[in-house]
Amino acid sequence: MVMKSPAINPDKQALADLRSQIDQIDGVIHDMLRERSEIVEHVRKYKGKQGIYIRPGREAQMLRALMSRPQGKIPDGLVVRVWRELISAFTIVEGSLKVGVYAPEKGPDLWDVARDHYGSFTPLVEYPTAAAAIKALKDGKISVAVVPPPAQGEKDSWWPLLTADKANALTVFQSMPFEPLKAGRSNARRALPTGLIVGKHYPELTGDDRSFLVMQCTHVPEAEMKRLLGKAGYKVRHMLTHSTGRAASAPTSFLAEVEGFVGRADTRLGRLKAMMGSRLQQLMPLGGYPAPLKGGRRTA
Repeated sequence: MVMKSPAINPDKQALADLRSQIDQIDGVIHDMLRERSEIVEHVRKYKGKQGIYIRPGREAQMLRALMSRPQGKIPDGLVVRVWRELISAFTIVEGSLKVGVYAPEKGPDLWDVARDHYGSFTPLVEYPTAAAAIKALKDGKISVAVVPPPAQGEKDSWWPLLTADKANALTVFQSMPFEPLKAGRSNARRALPTGLIVGKHYPELTGDDRSFLVMQCTHVPEAEMKRLLGKAGYKVRHMLTHSTGRAASAPTSFLAEVEGFVGRADTRLGRLKAMMGSRLQQLMPLGGYPAPLKGGRRTA
């Protein structure tokens, strides 16, 4: 009696072959992760003993390069999410990192946006106000602070706390999220749409940047301040004012967000000082951030 071999379903066989290919690719990805971790270890040794190993400019250039490649059928948000996890995990390996996050008891916060940005393993600490997060940063209790963008007339105004430090040690150096996503494509719930990251890091030039300038002066209306900034060579995106007193002679602080990178030795700062003369009491670059990814993606 001849035994017949059971019939092989061609669809099942094709599916098994495809799954086998996925397994092989997963193995290659794992091998590459191991190799990447070894290279990171060499980088850590070359850097020596530092406080925190954060390079927001480098991160932005990496992600821009990756997103400029053809994305094929990769789901929206996956590439940036995977690399944010990688960057954050290896940052912790290189050095300690604790993130203070604006998270009031009621109302929108930045907790979920910060968790998306800093990955699953970075320690986060919640603070009820942005000012409390900045104070904790000044006291050395956290490495960086995640705060909401400044708004006119806000009670919890944090940026004047940075200008009080004449050493200009704390600045804005990054924004989040780096890749704005459609609703439902991130973990964010009851979240503010964007946050700024403050720390003892000055941002790096990336080729597509935004910067903050603080000017404290007397007898300078807002329109005049915008005109002077434009004449100095700055393109103003937004401007806020903060009065330091009720008297007519009380100084006014201006916070201007401008296009492009402004370093501490930016030559336009000298131009602005010369034009304002004795009316200017303080001029300070307050850092900035690499501009987020723009919409659209390459599929092929």
